[in-house]
Amino acid sequence: MEVNKNNTNSFNFKINILSILLFFAIMPMGVYAQYSSVAVAKEYCIKALKNNDVESLVKGFSDPVEITLPESENSYSKSQAAMVLRKFMNNNKVKSFNVKQSGKSTGGSEFIIGDMTTTSGKQYQVYFLITIINDEAFLHLIEFELI
Repeated sequence: MEVNKNNTNSFNFKINILSILLFFAIMPMGVYAQYSSVAVAKEYCIKALKNNDVESLVKGFSDPVEITLPESENSYSKSQAAMVLRKFMNNNKVKSFNVKQSGKSTGGSEFIIGDMTTTSGKQYQVYFLITIINDEAFLHLIEFELI
């Protein structure tokens, strides 16, 4: 029995194309899927802030996300928020972050309130608000208040 090389190559090509399409169909789920639970979201927010890890915080942002800094307050797209937060965090490297309170707010959202000290000695009260959308937890608001 003779195997037709054109049919084999065509079959392999179709499998490769199908694999690539499947990858790109599934990839957005990983990119846009945020946190599986509020507890996980809280854990990641605290860890990311303590480690000055802006990219991990941004992954959990809702779109849009509200950011309040001592000099500004605005609602940003995820990409704009990344730039704003990156600039702020580069100028205010975290030395320590201690959670003072965590719980549920009115409306079912959950929050974290903590005190952040920077390497330059500035102190901020930080407020995270985490909301649930379609069974996924998103960081909806982050606020830095100079104290």
